[in-house]
Amino acid sequence: MKEQWAAVKTWWSNLAMREKKAVVVGSALLMVFMVYEGVWSPLMEHVNALRQRIQTDRKTLVWMQAADQMLQKTGNRQQAKRPSTVVLLSDLQKEVNERGLGQALTRLEQSGEDGVEMQFQQVEFDKLMRFLVEIVKEQNVVIMQMSAVATATSGVGSVMVELRLK
Repeated sequence: MKEQWAAVKTWWSNLAMREKKAVVVGSALLMVFMVYEGVWSPLMEHVNALRQRIQTDRKTLVWMQAADQMLQKTGNRQQAKRPSTVVLLSDLQKEVNERGLGQALTRLEQSGEDGVEMQFQQVEFDKLMRFLVEIVKEQNVVIMQMSAVATATSGVGSVMVELRLK
């Protein structure tokens, strides 16, 4: 190692003043370039990537907050809409009468703690289907079971429907 250092000293002392200045300036520029490429540039790329990630995460956060609010509103609406079976029975009886299906309704009773059974005789099938579609939309219920038997009259039959609260 000492021999190499001695060789560098000899080489340096043999250089002219102008050459020494050029070597010093070149070495300084090389050091600046190495620091820029080795430290500064990767650091700035990393900072830019983090800034981009922050923007993406902010957009995701805004979307998630909006989705959360929508879910909370939907959850509150569903909780508010969920009637008891007694209220459902009352509402169904009222709707049946309003839609002109009251004379065909032969049975309307609670089945289980969250279910209702309805039985119709000589009912217009199309009218009953429109009624059921509206009930499912408005009353927060699902049709669990349904059976229909045709009669001699076209479009008229006997129908049994079991509804359950969601």
